[in-house]
Amino acid sequence: MKIVSFRPGVIGNNTAFECMALIYKYLQKRHGYSFTIIKSNDDCYEEPAFEIIQIPTKLWRPIPRLPYFPPSLIRTRRIRQLTEQADGVLTVDPTVYPQGLLAIKAAHSLGKPVWFDSSVTLMGTGRNFAWKIARHAVTPELAKASGIIVTVPKCIERFQDLALFDGTIAQKFHVMGHPVDCAIFKPSGRTSAPDDTLRVLVVSRLVPEKGLYYILEALHPILAARDDVELQILGNGPMKSLLEREIVERGIKGKVRFLDPVPHRELPAIYGAADIFVNHAIGTSGWEEFFGAVNLEAMACGLPCVLSASGGITYAVREEGVAELVAERDVAGLRKAVDALLRDPVRRKEMGNKARRYVLGHYDIGVIGEKYRGMLEINNSL
Repeated sequence: MKIVSFRPGVIGNNTAFECMALIYKYLQKRHGYSFTIIKSNDDCYEEPAFEIIQIPTKLWRPIPRLPYFPPSLIRTRRIRQLTEQADGVLTVDPTVYPQGLLAIKAAHSLGKPVWFDSSVTLMGTGRNFAWKIARHAVTPELAKASGIIVTVPKCIERFQDLALFDGTIAQKFHVMGHPVDCAIFKPSGRTSAPDDTLRVLVVSRLVPEKGLYYILEALHPILAARDDVELQILGNGPMKSLLEREIVERGIKGKVRFLDPVPHRELPAIYGAADIFVNHAIGTSGWEEFFGAVNLEAMACGLPCVLSASGGITYAVREEGVAELVAERDVAGLRKAVDALLRDPVRRKEMGNKARRYVLGHYDIGVIGEKYRGMLEINNSL
């Protein structure tokens, strides 16, 4: 079974696409699928497991200010050629990325089933004047899509906000979530470092919407009072300079350590050296946490997690006791939750064990991979 994934301009190593690629690899290994990835010539993505075809940016990039304007015959013909040998086509959300609409149109013209994935949970776009115009181009093609793959139910609510939801569309949604390879992301067996230092780990882009200032504010008193606690922050981004200044001014420079980003395959070792994982993503006017795959990876490694109740996180982590959820920007609540775990090694271990079992049951690659296969094969008779 040959599937073409058309993702120019929306792909890269060490991005959320790694989760999607994990499903592709699973289906190739377990069920004999073959995946071809279509990327743009300026996309930084390499993966020897797949056939990758690179296309010029001009072939897919929409016209500025007229992103849903009908594409030229040359562009349409070339995209048809890229997908005509496939048994099915996967692409990106056309309500966000106009290039997804190109793939959907090509698949429909060839009589191929086509699915697209959406993780966006933000509301309000449906009231924009630009969307009201674009909706006329997207609606007829959306109605013919074979399926819509979403990470959490709030994504479905967004389609209602876009006036793209009815009884017919409702049947197309498949709530999958991002998978975790629990054979790789697994507990290391340690409870603290050889030097008895307790490490609180943050893995995040260093940007305001990841709530890093709130994390520092919450943990500052703990770090100042305890010699056996260290905060580790793995990531890059514009917030780093602000955080570094705050750390110096608060007199805790030796208690906070910045770690350089590592390839995704090296993350289990980072989790394995930590005792508690913290993520405090916050909603802003233009973004919120859509799912939080890094949280599930930390949980799979048996780490007790203190997370913000933001966006898709409250569905991704939806069972009691598998993680501690704190309201967005609740500094006192975040401090209390972390402090309680630091003081209770038994509870850390119990929560980490529950977290691991939860991910195994809901998001292990075997669970998600089989759901994905069912969607491709059973629902659409490929």
